[in-house]
Amino acid sequence: MPDTDMLDRLIREPVRTDDDVVRLVTAVIERAIRPQCWVLFLDDRGMPIPFLLPIADLPVEPDEHVEDFAALIADVVTQLGAADVVLAWERPDADRLAPADWGWIDACACALDEQSVRLRAQVVVHTGGTAVIEFDEGARALAS
Repeated sequence: MPDTDMLDRLIREPVRTDDDVVRLVTAVIERAIRPQCWVLFLDDRGMPIPFLLPIADLPVEPDEHVEDFAALIADVVTQLGAADVVLAWERPDADRLAPADWGWIDACACALDEQSVRLRAQVVVHTGGTAVIEFDEGARALAS
């Protein structure tokens, strides 16, 4: 059960740093229960918009529906007046990202860019905790 006091406080504070992103995602998701992607929205001041979009039952590998996923997010961004989005990848029973996860991460980044949606961060929530996903000189690595 999410800590509602913490969540209430976090939605009143701007998300400026990666640590802020991790705190927000941790308050929302807390721990990985089922494989899905959560979309969180931020306004132009970095304030969380109190609307969450959980997407479950995505195929294991990204497919032609990635563009539909990005178009849906772009539509919600427009409706909410959001400036940025955060994708949080919930991965239970894992302590690292699988190759298929990296496929989704790459495909979503490209598809959102094509939709002119600003991606603030992608985050993984797994047995090791919550971390911003970072690319280090072309190599895939997780921030601790």
